[in-house]
Amino acid sequence: MSPSAATDFRNRIEQLGDLPTLPHVVQKLASMIGRPNVSAEEIGSLIEKDQVLAAKVLRLANSPFYGFPSRIASVPHAVVVLGLNVVKGLTLCATAHDIMKDAGLDQLWRHSLGVAITAQLLGKRLEMKNVEEVFVAGLLHDIGKVILYVKWPDVGKKIKTANPSGDRPMMLVEQDLYEVSHADVGGWLANAWHLPATLREPILFHHQPGAAQDAQLQTAVVHVADVLVKGMACGHPGDEWVPPLSRQAWDLVGLDTESLAGCISRASEEFLAIDDYL
Repeated sequence: MSPSAATDFRNRIEQLGDLPTLPHVVQKLASMIGRPNVSAEEIGSLIEKDQVLAAKVLRLANSPFYGFPSRIASVPHAVVVLGLNVVKGLTLCATAHDIMKDAGLDQLWRHSLGVAITAQLLGKRLEMKNVEEVFVAGLLHDIGKVILYVKWPDVGKKIKTANPSGDRPMMLVEQDLYEVSHADVGGWLANAWHLPATLREPILFHHQPGAAQDAQLQTAVVHVADVLVKGMACGHPGDEWVPPLSRQAWDLVGLDTESLAGCISRASEEFLAIDDYL
């Protein structure tokens, strides 16, 4: 792909504001969150106008993956306890879920939710301040695949045709054909959606965590979770390849043998409940 073609490809991605993957309520939400004095009530009131979206945000906020001691009964309450960026991410996740389900990508969603669960378990172990953000980052880490394989089926078909047996890493096939990968697409999309670095960098660098600058730990956690979930065969992100584990990310997360075994055991238990929250 020539430099001009690569630029055109990126421009195509960055002009996705009218996609069904970013509905009007989320576009408005993004602009509201940027205001310094916006309140949880205002944000909650906006989301509640979309009954389907509100129900999904509340369902995720009340899922066992968050483990709040009392039920969250309103969207404004969810905004208060989860934080603005997390709720913004959850609205995107709920929308991405619909797109994946409609396109028959249920197994990609299962993989994404598995990564979210495992990332949160790792985040809790590390006593991260905003552990909910790594949950959302895990949910969104493969969002670039939704664009490549759903919004642009001609692109997705070409990638799949070039790798019919699925034994080559999809990321390498994508790069061979287009000089960009689903991670790049996801990163550009995160920029277009004005997501914070704590969500954008884990999406962009989940295969290259050493490149993260502003969210190194969050990116390392999502990377390690992605590798673990792929090895545990929860869902199917599109190929049989288990990504190589970054030693730098592994050292940042700091799992010893006992902790790793405990994390895998707990994640396996949580995976059994995934279908209850889809």
